[in-house]
Amino acid sequence: MINRTWSVALLVVLLVLLGVGCDNEVPAARVNQPESFSTTPLLLPTPTAAQSLATIDPLRPPTPVVYPTPTPNGGSPITNDTPSGTIAGTGENIDDPTGVVTNGIMAVALPTDLTPSERLELGRTALAEGDYLRTIAALRSAVEDPQGLSDEEVAEARLDLAVALLEEGGASEAEAILEELVQVTTLAIPATPGESAVVPPLLTDVAAFHLGRSRAALGDHAGAVEAYQGYLQNNPDMAAYIAPIIADAHLAAGDTPAAIAALEVAVGGPAQRFKVVENRLRLARFYLAQGNTTEAIVQYDAIRDIAQTEATKGQMTFLAGQAELQAGNTEAAYERFLAGIESYPRAAETHQGLVILVNAGVPVDDYQRGVVNYYAGSYAPGIEAFRRHITADPATYQKDSHLFLAQSYEALGDLTAALAELDAYAAHDPASSLFERAAMFARAGDIPAAIAAYDSFLGEHAGDDRAAEAAWAVAQLVDSQGAGDAADRYLALADGFPFDPNTPRALYRAGELSEGEERVALWQRLGEQYPANEYGAEALFRLWQLTQADEGAELDAAALRDRIEALSPTNYFALRAQDLVGGVAPFVAGQPMRPPEDNNTGRDEAEAWLRERLAGGEAELPGGSLVMLTGPLATDPQRVVGEKLWQLGLFESAKAELETVRETYGTDPLANYQMAVYFRDLGLFRSSIISAAGLLRQLDANIYDAPLFLGSLSFPAYYADLILPLAERYGFDSRLQFALVRQESLFESFARSGAAAQGLSQVIPDTGAWIAQRLAWPDYDNEDLYKPYVGLNFGAYYLSEQLRGFENQVHAALAAYNGGPGNAARWYESAGADLDRFVDTVDFPETRLYIERIYEGFNAYRYLYGQP
Repeated sequence: MINRTWSVALLVVLLVLLGVGCDNEVPAARVNQPESFSTTPLLLPTPTAAQSLATIDPLRPPTPVVYPTPTPNGGSPITNDTPSGTIAGTGENIDDPTGVVTNGIMAVALPTDLTPSERLELGRTALAEGDYLRTIAALRSAVEDPQGLSDEEVAEARLDLAVALLEEGGASEAEAILEELVQVTTLAIPATPGESAVVPPLLTDVAAFHLGRSRAALGDHAGAVEAYQGYLQNNPDMAAYIAPIIADAHLAAGDTPAAIAALEVAVGGPAQRFKVVENRLRLARFYLAQGNTTEAIVQYDAIRDIAQTEATKGQMTFLAGQAELQAGNTEAAYERFLAGIESYPRAAETHQGLVILVNAGVPVDDYQRGVVNYYAGSYAPGIEAFRRHITADPATYQKDSHLFLAQSYEALGDLTAALAELDAYAAHDPASSLFERAAMFARAGDIPAAIAAYDSFLGEHAGDDRAAEAAWAVAQLVDSQGAGDAADRYLALADGFPFDPNTPRALYRAGELSEGEERVALWQRLGEQYPANEYGAEALFRLWQLTQADEGAELDAAALRDRIEALSPTNYFALRAQDLVGGVAPFVAGQPMRPPEDNNTGRDEAEAWLRERLAGGEAELPGGSLVMLTGPLATDPQRVVGEKLWQLGLFESAKAELETVRETYGTDPLANYQMAVYFRDLGLFRSSIISAAGLLRQLDANIYDAPLFLGSLSFPAYYADLILPLAERYGFDSRLQFALVRQESLFESFARSGAAAQGLSQVIPDTGAWIAQRLAWPDYDNEDLYKPYVGLNFGAYYLSEQLRGFENQVHAALAAYNGGPGNAARWYESAGADLDRFVDTVDFPETRLYIERIYEGFNAYRYLYGQP
């Protein structure tokens, strides 16, 4: 079942949260709208939980900005050597005329010498990888000949068979199996072999949920409600997720009152904040449709109270005001709109409330009116409001009105008026006025004026907290103009602000702009002062390149080698420099890939290592294995709900719950370790990797100095049964695909990027259709990209095509995979096969970073899985 250590996330319909982004504030677009602008209120989209991780960056996660193109247009001509009618990586004929159709589902031929236990394991693995036809074939066979299987194993096989049948449209057969299974009240799904914190669910509960699915698919909505309610009765903590599904079944049967009653149950259940918002918004809409505005307002107020951003709070305040208008409570509505203007001026809907008030002739404070208009992009009415505010009381008006006016005029293209407002603001805050003047000139493209203003700021306000920011900004502006003193500007930043985060980059750029001994001296200083920084490592890398090109005569090559070898191998240039001095070719491994047969190999050693480093901390370490959940994490109700959701196959919802849990406990190293193993055993691989990486960071360690078990949690070898044969078939090192998949999706099969790249290999739809055509993939549908066995096959094929098109030069193939073959061909023509020249030539920052990160990943896999 799906709680196995090898299990993975299968495709689920992405949960559309109607409403609000409670974690990420979305400012209104700056457009010049009149105050009379009026639209139907639009609810802001809810970002996924994953988006909030962008600020953490423990892994430098995937940067899928530029994606592979569906039609290769660069490099050598690409031919298709894959035999028509075969599935890449399997060698199986997909047009086998001997296939047998049972209940409309094509049977898949299996090896005849498999034991029932082996067929059960094959079925489990195929289900986890999204290969439902193989799942059905293997598990039907195991159920028909269960010799040697326990009652629990047979029941699990039947349950998994029913799930696979549902995925393949076999709802009738699935229903028959599940109706029998729900009568079994004593069996649990077998636990994962070995010690695991994942609690196997009762088989009858999971069967009841899928019975509801099968009946709904067959149009038996009353029967679906009965099955879902059976599950909910045994799992009342799942009300927030199961009750809305029950509501859907009632609606399908035409029973709206019953649907509302189900949603009333849903809003009483515990859930991750976005789900609470979704349920309450949905219930509020039903109440409004029935004219029950009082109860709708209760839901809006409840959402406002749990919301964490101004955008959400303002939106709910406005919707409550609209409901009051619908009820005829005009004064109460106006109070809501005024409250939004005072408390949530940046919310998009607050401006809509302002429009209603202005059109109704309700007085609004001019300063607040100007602020709301400014954030809504309604600049002209905002300017008028600020002017009235200043004129009404010249002695006590809000002084930042001048800043709002300046930025409003700038947005309207009137730089002269904007600068005049900054002059007025200078009487109150000369430093801020001058800093903003410099930034405004820079935005306007008047670089000389911007440089002069920044220089004035640095001369007059050297002790200001923004001095380092100003020094960095003016250095970049001078550099952009090709001025001769740019290096001096960067050096001034480094000398004056040694602890500023931009200082290593400034020193590196100063070296680039210098020549001869001066360049060498700057890069030596950078390598000495900031060896752990990637720019410090790059400086040492560039110095080594000079020694190999018979330049930099003043350099001591032996001493430089020692410094490079002492670098912590935690970034691309540290690894690249160490490979260069060690004579190690890029993307080459001397040993075959050896994933461990037992994914807990080395765990005892790792836990002993952890105990040494965690001893004396705030948390008391448990006496037994560290892997079992302890403290609040063990009983956290949100974790329990997330685990149950995952075991039902509701993966997106499960991820939202469990990611919140991970963030809650992520500051505790012991909890990070426990979660890394727990999420791995559950199948939530992305969260496992992030927890493992967070643990190493907290312990000031990396995969090269920590036990291999911990490194393998951060750089895992999931789906080895698919990736190893694919790599052998296409003739590339399997480490390359492991590193690519980790970079693209962190092994999350249901991952989807903002540009619609999908699945483990992050293939965009057009590319997927092109690959399916080249592979003659049967019955291909775009959603198949979320199935691991499809996503990995397609990713391997496309990678192999790029390797073939670029003479097996891995860096060029990766550039083509990320930035498109045409762009890669342009870079390859300029730089050739030399990796370092090629990377320097790539002018897409995202693609350059992509190559560097996969280089890091390949080296990690080479280290972790190349040892005996």
